[in-house]
Amino acid sequence: MSREVHGQEEQHQQSSAFEQTYGGDLFALWSESLGDHCHHGYYENHLQLDGNGTLNEDSFTLAREAAVRLIDKLLLWANIPDGGGHGPQRILDVGMGLGAASRYFGKRFPHATVQGISLAKVEVEIATKLTASQNLSDKVSFLYADARTLPFPNNEYDLVWCLECADHILEREQLMKELARVTAPGGKIVLTTMCNRELLPHEKSLSESEKEVLENIFSDDLAVASWSQPSLYLRLAEENGLEAIQSDNWTKYVTPGVPIWIHFYKNSDLSIVGVKAFSMALPALMKAYEQGLVEYFVFKAVKIIFLILSLLMLIIV
Repeated sequence: MSREVHGQEEQHQQSSAFEQTYGGDLFALWSESLGDHCHHGYYENHLQLDGNGTLNEDSFTLAREAAVRLIDKLLLWANIPDGGGHGPQRILDVGMGLGAASRYFGKRFPHATVQGISLAKVEVEIATKLTASQNLSDKVSFLYADARTLPFPNNEYDLVWCLECADHILEREQLMKELARVTAPGGKIVLTTMCNRELLPHEKSLSESEKEVLENIFSDDLAVASWSQPSLYLRLAEENGLEAIQSDNWTKYVTPGVPIWIHFYKNSDLSIVGVKAFSMALPALMKAYEQGLVEYFVFKAVKIIFLILSLLMLIIV
């Protein structure tokens, strides 16, 4: 079997597994209450529970607002110029979900074109319809593609956005290689993902109890690949020639929103594929966040401008 055919079969298998969990019914259920952004939110204050110790109806509104705020905070943190002719012109949204961030970019950056990709055909279909309904199809488009083998030329995008996608990809070395490859010189990569804590100098691995907690969060039912430490992404960024590499732990900003998800899935129809798996995983995720076992890792880097550096070297020599 050729490498190309094998790769196509592997992509099909991963896509099928992903769609079995994140199907149209689950997306419809999610978007009805929580909007089109299928990711964590940024909360500046902890949520207040009502008199019964549960979340009230306003919590869903807070979640939708926080999801947009996360994008705003990341753009600010990454020093992405806002609007006008100074913002990014070509944006790639890797693992775009329902395309909410892509559409947001299309509105926020009037001169930009945005390309979203997903390994789930149902996401591409839904995102395309939502984008057309907002009259953004002329500048925002979506493609069924694998982040490990991006179908784009080298140096194509000046902003590569990868929000909570790396969780679903086992070959993170290949992912980072591709993100760096398609980023234009001087362009930026912004990535977020959940990581397990860094090992201490005397540790060879996490404890068995910690591993058990992690297994209760990510499973085959959620189409999630594996856990890794934040240092892996930093090392891969360096190996791929990225510069201005910075990272941070935003756990305290995203954790307040997890109870909303727990409440949402707890009160949803368990017959819908994916609901039961999330209902079981999210309490474990909350516990792991609180214990410091898991962190919400944010990362930014700039692709080195080879030509300028080469000229500077010639001048110096």
